[in-house]
Amino acid sequence: MNSKALDFKSISIRVACVAAVMVATSFLLLGLTGCGPSNEERIEQAISQPLEAIKSKDEATLASLLSDDAKQQISDIGIDPVTYISTFLDGFDYTLGSIDINKDTATVDVTITCKTTNSIFAALDQKAKEDFESGASANNTEEQTKSEVAESTLAIISAAAPVTHDPITVTLHKVDKSWVVDSDINGALLKALQG
Repeated sequence: MNSKALDFKSISIRVACVAAVMVATSFLLLGLTGCGPSNEERIEQAISQPLEAIKSKDEATLASLLSDDAKQQISDIGIDPVTYISTFLDGFDYTLGSIDINKDTATVDVTITCKTTNSIFAALDQKAKEDFESGASANNTEEQTKSEVAESTLAIISAAAPVTHDPITVTLHKVDKSWVVDSDINGALLKALQG
């Protein structure tokens, strides 16, 4: 494999890894509390508030989903971080199942629809192989390769189809009058979003 194909592949791998880290970070927001009048409304708000901010692509939320290091890595390959995360979240949606309350504990099944990092990584890997086999970028400068990687990466992320995942059971605990989502949801969501 020539160095240009290796560059394409290594940059593509970094982009896919950043996506996975972003997903894990984004759902740390589920620790927010709900403060509606009834228990059901407070529970629904505790779960929906951060997910709605992601779904609506709230600018402040999008900016907070990537660490400074991830933003720098994405910028280094010529992609605007907000464009990257916004493209990754195209098609993001969720539905809440029925709420089951047992004293100070509640559970809700949440079904997430989103793109998966595994499908994006597979497409990036395939693109790198095709690029290598065709020799299309063999004579490119480093800047040209970087530009092609940025363009191809955004095109692949944009073309990725959102997938509806199996429901994830979210557990909440009542603290004073607020409902707080358990942090163990982050691992389950990360697994689903990776594909």
